[in-house]
Amino acid sequence: MLSPTQLLLLPPTLLLCLVIRRILTNFFFHPLSSFPAPFYTRLTSLPLAVLSLLGREPEFLHNLTKKYPPSTRAVFITPTLLFFPHASSLKPIYWSPTHNHKGSLYGTGALGPTSLFSTIPAEDHKSLRKSLGGAHWSVSYLKTSQEPRIDNLVTFFVNQLSLLPPDHEPFQMGEKLAQFAADVMTLLVFGKPWGFIAHDRDERRLLSAFRESLPMFAFAARCNSFRELILSSPWIRGLIMPKVDDKTGSGYLASQAKLGVAQREQEREQGIGGEGKMRDYLDYTLDARDGNGEPLTRAQKEAHATLLIQAGADTTGSGLGAVLRLMLEHSECMKKARKEIEVADEKGLLSTPVLYEETKRHLPYFVACIKEGLRVNPPAPNLFGRIILEKGGTVIDGVHVPQGAEVCSHPYVVGRDPELYGPDAEAFEPERWLNGNEKRRAEMEAANFVFSMGPRVCLGKEIAMMEMYKVLPEIVRRFDFEVVSAGKYVDRGGVACNKDFMVRVRRRA
Repeated sequence: MLSPTQLLLLPPTLLLCLVIRRILTNFFFHPLSSFPAPFYTRLTSLPLAVLSLLGREPEFLHNLTKKYPPSTRAVFITPTLLFFPHASSLKPIYWSPTHNHKGSLYGTGALGPTSLFSTIPAEDHKSLRKSLGGAHWSVSYLKTSQEPRIDNLVTFFVNQLSLLPPDHEPFQMGEKLAQFAADVMTLLVFGKPWGFIAHDRDERRLLSAFRESLPMFAFAARCNSFRELILSSPWIRGLIMPKVDDKTGSGYLASQAKLGVAQREQEREQGIGGEGKMRDYLDYTLDARDGNGEPLTRAQKEAHATLLIQAGADTTGSGLGAVLRLMLEHSECMKKARKEIEVADEKGLLSTPVLYEETKRHLPYFVACIKEGLRVNPPAPNLFGRIILEKGGTVIDGVHVPQGAEVCSHPYVVGRDPELYGPDAEAFEPERWLNGNEKRRAEMEAANFVFSMGPRVCLGKEIAMMEMYKVLPEIVRRFDFEVVSAGKYVDRGGVACNKDFMVRVRRRA
């Protein structure tokens, strides 16, 4: 029989034993124990989860990388996650078909109904992507079928800015560009924009509600205990997840997807909206067929209609804002970009508004500014984990990784890799995309991790780039900017924003 004192000491003794066991295991017997790491990341995933919650993860990982010699190819950043900071690791991690299996977060239901983004097994993702993919995601299709519709929004956006009085109050330029991106995505998915630009507001709090949800999901993605013990509970998820009867945010978006799918299916049954109808991405989702020729389930159709807007609106807006903010911070870059536009204009090479292909052909310096802005301030500075399933493990960037390990890289960190970008890797230097040898430029293009890469590269990448190539040169062409507050790049749980980027605009003569 234990004495009262012994009973009182039993819980802390057991806890101490568990801690000692974890320390011994993770420091000496863990499959990843041979990799360098701060002592606290060996013990628990909580530090990285807290850093993500505070928006400090990109800087932490970048500074952590600099603490080790260049010969260090991987760092142990949680008890289950191996981080590769160099661009040379991207191809073996993300292009290998055997490394296309995602981590456990995606199976918790925390990301909503299963979609292309949250599908875990590689084969399931391959099949689903084949069903949803097609020529309608290509640049050539976008230029012929969707660019005229985007032109109308660009023109409307410019006209709305032109209506502002000369002494107007400063406004958040990053927010304006996010609203533009949200109108583009709702137009392309549902056939008409929701009116973010027209009403000069965050319609149905779509953007702000999405941002408010990010820290919790980022914390869950990094904190194994929270994810496995708490978020795996359907009851807990029911409390925190958006609901289709919500009047705002992702819940409202889901309800519109549900309504849109039902209406389109009914129209098809009645033979309405066939020949001559301008097709949108909701139509293409309904057209999708699996490997057996069967349509997607109703839930899959609704999830993918929702996904395209969730994934494409705020991230594209973040990228648009980052490029413009960095160009304005570096006045010489802005002068060069504006001079390039003026020269092309004088030669009659630019339409109104600027076409995607015109920017690509006639504005190489502006294109370099876009690439450089996305490299320095990526819109989705997140950890994209993949599970190593090969028996016996594999070799990534010269180091052996055991079977079962989760590996990842990070756009913010690999975008600053001095091995690829040189000693000025942290500087905004658009010329790096124009100067130097062709081999180096090709290597930088191949290391573009802004939209992920490989079999899971963002399906809407070309839509985002079309927005970049159109609205940015057009507003630089039409307006002068007075920067009231330069703002800063801020991570919000894996998606960035341009905080306090305040400007006044004046129409150029």
